[in-house]
Amino acid sequence: MKKIENIQKLAVLHCVYQLIASADGSIVEERDRPAINFALSELGITTAYSWNSALQLNPYDCFIHIAGLSDDDKQLFRNLLSSLTTMGGNEDLRITCARHLLQLCHV
Repeated sequence: MKKIENIQKLAVLHCVYQLIASADGSIVEERDRPAINFALSELGITTAYSWNSALQLNPYDCFIHIAGLSDDDKQLFRNLLSSLTTMGGNEDLRITCARHLLQLCHV
């Protein structure tokens, strides 16, 4: 996912935030830092500024940006969310949230 457009990367990060915060009620630094760092690494992003920028995006616009990804990148997005479901927090609820996000993004 390192080669997708910057706005698409921010949209993915926004969905990562939604996945974690929706499943666990909030972002907890100790618990969620590994998942956030993993997502940033998968996207080839090295600054926390991108995380903050992603959170300011309209969620529905994010879904549209992700729906516009190539089939290969959509699969990578699916794999990313799948990986994040096992990285701390309430795994069952994270899986449910990931499935919902995939439906919203038409992935």
